[in-house]
Amino acid sequence: MTADITGGKLDKYVIYEDGRVIVLNKPAGISMHGKNPQDEAETVESIFRSKLAKNDTTRGGIVHRLDKDTSGVVIMAKTEPELEFLQSQFADREVDKKYVALVWGHLKHPRARIELPIKRSTKAPNRMSIDANGKMSISDYEVISEYLNFSLLRFTIHTGRTHQIRVQLAYMGHPVVGDRLYGGRPTPKGLSRQFLHAELLALKLGESEERTTFSAPLPDDLKNYMDTIDA
Repeated sequence: MTADITGGKLDKYVIYEDGRVIVLNKPAGISMHGKNPQDEAETVESIFRSKLAKNDTTRGGIVHRLDKDTSGVVIMAKTEPELEFLQSQFADREVDKKYVALVWGHLKHPRARIELPIKRSTKAPNRMSIDANGKMSISDYEVISEYLNFSLLRFTIHTGRTHQIRVQLAYMGHPVVGDRLYGGRPTPKGLSRQFLHAELLALKLGESEERTTFSAPLPDDLKNYMDTIDA
């Protein structure tokens, strides 16, 4: 399932909305925001622009990002105080973020923590790489199930580095299935994008002391692909 944005609509993907935030189950196939103010491509930010905080010209109330071909839960702020409140939680690592990924091969350990420094590649600016001079990235994973050629993993990420899960897994020799940038293998038949989905986001809203959890089930395109692989 790629984004249905005919007429600039993503309304059916909204999980929750109030006077301060919009929570979206972002479909694959649409970017969070433009690369620059001159970018005319339709994005999540451009579609919801009239509702979002106006803190800059390209990101508006976008609090955090998912890659274009990653689906799942994202939160956007309608007011600047809420934007600052949410961003502070991400910066202080107070947000629970869980992802599901299908990867090539079988990992050595059923669960483990990954700590690797990530830096933008000097040879290919659109790529990130593992580099001793980079910023530390921290993720925990557990194996949900194993198949003939694949493993299904659940990730909890503690930092928000660009392409974090994808870069970590590629470095470990178990890239995300369908990842055209880091995968190093053709996308399998029946899969049109990388198998990575943000399934859960838990954080505080409106300066509340109570944490609110938002979740999104695995979308149809990924569920359908799972039905085709051998156990």
